[in-house]
Amino acid sequence: MKRILLITLLISQGLIFAQNESNFRVYESPIYKDEVKTDSVRAIYTSKSGKTGVIRNDKKEIVFDLFDESLTNIHSKLVETDRKETYIGDIFYNNEINVFTETFPDKDIKVLTCYVFNLEDKTNKKIELSSTTIDKKMSLFSNEKGAEFSMSPDMTSFSITNYTIHRDEIFYHISVFDSKTYELIYSQEVSRNENKFYSLSEIQIDDNKNVFLLSESFYDEETPRLKSEKNRGFIVEKFSESKYSKLDLHIENKYIKSLKAVSNDNEYNLYGFYSDSGLNAIKGVCNILIDIEDFEIKDKKLQDLPTQIYADLFGSDKAEKKKGKELFEYKIDYILKDNKDNVYLTAEQFYITYQNNQKVEHYDDILIIKFNPEGDLDWGRSIFKYDYKPSYNAFVKNNNMHIILNSGKKLKELNDGRTKTSKGLFETSALYDFTYKSTGDSEIYKIQNNKNNTYYRPNFGNYVKGKFIMISDSRNERQFMTLE
Repeated sequence: MKRILLITLLISQGLIFAQNESNFRVYESPIYKDEVKTDSVRAIYTSKSGKTGVIRNDKKEIVFDLFDESLTNIHSKLVETDRKETYIGDIFYNNEINVFTETFPDKDIKVLTCYVFNLEDKTNKKIELSSTTIDKKMSLFSNEKGAEFSMSPDMTSFSITNYTIHRDEIFYHISVFDSKTYELIYSQEVSRNENKFYSLSEIQIDDNKNVFLLSESFYDEETPRLKSEKNRGFIVEKFSESKYSKLDLHIENKYIKSLKAVSNDNEYNLYGFYSDSGLNAIKGVCNILIDIEDFEIKDKKLQDLPTQIYADLFGSDKAEKKKGKELFEYKIDYILKDNKDNVYLTAEQFYITYQNNQKVEHYDDILIIKFNPEGDLDWGRSIFKYDYKPSYNAFVKNNNMHIILNSGKKLKELNDGRTKTSKGLFETSALYDFTYKSTGDSEIYKIQNNKNNTYYRPNFGNYVKGKFIMISDSRNERQFMTLE
């Protein structure tokens, strides 16, 4: 009788999904003992010869680990940092990982430093990039500060933009460096009296050493101290050694919610979402094409989310009713291209709640959008998911889109056509590959059931030369997994 009730319960809640075996060749590296007890993995990079470098850091040190082609640990380096030195980012080129930090030896001095780790010859060096005098108040009492980095397509130069927001003032320091000599090519300092409701989204540098800043502002001249959804909009700023230009991306009666840039030849192509309501919601996708030389908008396209996205999230029987309604709390993670110049965008639903005065982060449903080379929406899909930490990575291989993520050991296919991607309270986990063909058709492959120390972190993974590499979550005995 109990067995009959159990079967009935499974049928009423949804069927256990029979996943296919992975079509990747899966390789796990030898286990190595981690001598450094810090789990803050910042980045994983792989050189042209197949050597892999891992960067970690805590408040006192930067840790560099090097692995050979079989992902056996062959070298480790621990670099002690100053007490007030802060890790602000990294870039990778010419087989070298460049780690950037900032420190304030005096209240009005900011020093930008680069630690260079070479994956081929195991060497490392420390380079002081700049020492800048800044306003003490902006440093000590800023509402927000940070840095963004970008490498030029021809790999000859890189840009660093430091920004500080203090009360109503926004301060930029844009620096362009030679990627071989690390010498400063030019810098610009810009401040604007807008308001604290401002955020820098990303920067890019082209082969002509022009720097483009994509940012978002809520500025309203009539009420400069109040957040204004009505005036919320994105801004593109272009910096060169001698010129500055600014372009507003307002779209009449619409609200652009998030954007990511792709540069092609003489074009700056922006992909993202728009909203009708002005809330933290999305109604559809947008594509804005900017001519880099003339610095003007050439084309704008707004397209509603396709029905299939709603079917994947809410079920086939509710899709038509839900279509056209806005979705909430989505953040763009990846912009990827295949070898036919199609563009793929992925976004994850992220929000924060509080339980017993404890902050709880939610990493839930994933959207996958495909644009054709002309910027038109080709198709859209979604993954119905619940999680409480970053869980996925995305890459394109052989013109197939892959979403690698951890979830429960048994996915459930619900009666309404959805696949429930979550882990139960007492359920063990598994690693999956959600594969989307160029047509939008999908398959789910189970890579492995996780056990012991074999829980891998796709969000820290790296895709290079047809291989996706990720590190395990264990603090003592670590290994890598490669999907090829």
